[in-house]
Amino acid sequence: MDEVKSLAKKGAQEGLVVIADNQIKGRGRFNREWLTTPGQDLTLSILFTPSLKKLHMLNMVASLAIQDTVSEMTEMQAAIKWPNDVLLENKKVSGVLIETILSSAKKVDFAVMGIGLNVNLNPVEMEGIKQSATSIRNISGTPTDKYKVLSKLLRHIDQRYQLVLEGEDLCIDWSSRVSTIGNKVKVSNGSKIISGYAVALDSIGNLIVQTKREKVTVTAGDVTLI
Repeated sequence: MDEVKSLAKKGAQEGLVVIADNQIKGRGRFNREWLTTPGQDLTLSILFTPSLKKLHMLNMVASLAIQDTVSEMTEMQAAIKWPNDVLLENKKVSGVLIETILSSAKKVDFAVMGIGLNVNLNPVEMEGIKQSATSIRNISGTPTDKYKVLSKLLRHIDQRYQLVLEGEDLCIDWSSRVSTIGNKVKVSNGSKIISGYAVALDSIGNLIVQTKREKVTVTAGDVTLI
């Protein structure tokens, strides 16, 4: 992501893709470490220049494309956990981090979509994530060509983003696939914790949580089912 930002500031065009065979400073949301198997998993970043009005749909582009790719590769239905994790058998197979550079409150200079996708990772070998993570290989039982996965993923991203550029709103399709809705959840964002039922998503993808007292709109946070 840092490399894409640097290249963007030097004039790189939208659609630039940077892939790392090995990451030593992989990061996810909330600056969490992202663990991968060197040379075996996908870690990539893509440059976008959306309008401010369409910026929120990058999250939907990413998670929908990953869900479709993973489902095709495993022949199992992957799930989207709000806001953008993709799960197989309730374990995380992919995560997304989107970082945006704005020159003003109304002008997006560029955005970087970072994707980590576990292709051949063996979670048993990763102490910190062995209970919570899985991979395409772990589900399918056979080694998987990560470049075949990459090809499918980029095609799905391109197709979804083209729809956004043509004016289509992805929110309805995306909302219908977010498995978090209807469940009792705990949402944490720093020291702030909200507990209740995830009842809906608004028009830009924010999570609506019904607590004991009120409905709360959550714009960011880490969701745990309770």
